[in-house]
Amino acid sequence: MPKLQVTPLAECRWFKLLGEARENKFDPSKPPTWSCELILDNDNKTHMAWIEEMEAKYKEFHGETKKSGNWFPAKPDPESPRSRTVVSFKLPMWTRKDGTVSEGPSVFDAGRNPWDQKRLVGNGSKVIIGFDIYAWPSRGTGAGLTFQPRQAQVVDLVEYVSEEKKAECVFEPVPGGFVDEGCVFNAVS
Repeated sequence: MPKLQVTPLAECRWFKLLGEARENKFDPSKPPTWSCELILDNDNKTHMAWIEEMEAKYKEFHGETKKSGNWFPAKPDPESPRSRTVVSFKLPMWTRKDGTVSEGPSVFDAGRNPWDQKRLVGNGSKVIIGFDIYAWPSRGTGAGLTFQPRQAQVVDLVEYVSEEKKAECVFEPVPGGFVDEGCVFNAVS
């Protein structure tokens, strides 16, 4: 296995690196994937240096080959295009000749301990992604790069809790009562 590239610490969203690969709801003919997005701050010098380093990988893999319109998995963030860049990570699941399927990424906590798969990672969590680069060849319209997540380290967790779970509780917060710091929706003000 080639040495993994590593991202800087950054906020993530749509962290779908736990459990089974997800079906593509827009194109069911594509294989299921593990995926996430990293949100980089355009004013952060470390983030911008990393993007420039990754953009240079195109020439390293493809030389002067024509670039596809989607050659690089980073785009301005639609919610804040001037101040943030979104980098996509996708790892397709594939079936081996013996019928077994590929494994998803390994996820760790800040202490490098294996992640509890029942604890879901929500938008706004801060993570570091270890990935390899799949340099896909030109298909007539140009070549490109896909960042395939192989490992993730969750450094700052914003736990995902579904709207259904939030709505289940019929109680009002009680000021001064016990609050489980691990629950993001039970905060008492």
